[in-house]
Amino acid sequence: MTEKLAGTAGVAAVVVFWAALFSFASAYPGYSHSHKAISELGALGAPHALWWNLLGFIVPGVLLSICGAGVATAIERPSGKTALYWLLVLSGVGFAGAGVIPAEMRDGSPSMGSPFTIGHVSMTFLSGIPWVIAAFLIIGRATQNPSWHRSRGLFSALAGACVAGFSLNIVARAIPALASRPGLAQRISFAVYFAWFLVVAVQLLMRGSRARHAAA
Repeated sequence: MTEKLAGTAGVAAVVVFWAALFSFASAYPGYSHSHKAISELGALGAPHALWWNLLGFIVPGVLLSICGAGVATAIERPSGKTALYWLLVLSGVGFAGAGVIPAEMRDGSPSMGSPFTIGHVSMTFLSGIPWVIAAFLIIGRATQNPSWHRSRGLFSALAGACVAGFSLNIVARAIPALASRPGLAQRISFAVYFAWFLVVAVQLLMRGSRARHAAA
């Protein structure tokens, strides 16, 4: 896999997800970004649920897996498929899985006893937890690879943002400004998640561009 392909996949994942989010939200009567969960767009019985799950979760998840595999390969070459590789691939797979297993909503709230909702929530954790672990692993890998050594500080800052973003949904109820707007907290978390992949994708594209210029 080339760095250009992996980087392009990462950028495409960001564009597809956010374009789909705002497009499908606008087509959902009464939907509020401040108060509604993103998963509600693809919940069983929601308007255009099938298309949202495809374009909002599955396609971006596959693209994130490609990007994650690419950055791990670029940093750890020639180590092969190591823990960093599988953690980043698994994060994308989990994100896609959230679209394969949609949540079930009742009276505007997730039905936590539903096997669909349990599966959906499990997929979100399968996406988030490996991502946070990988965000810290990549710091050490960048330190060990001379060509990525300059990115160590950037990856350290991103790792801190990862923890903050992943934790935000858990502590949001204790923050008055977010407790009344649960959808906002979730979107901030998603923004951090996609920002991480966008930054590493741009790093891949820049490296690929420099390599092509050097070869010329």
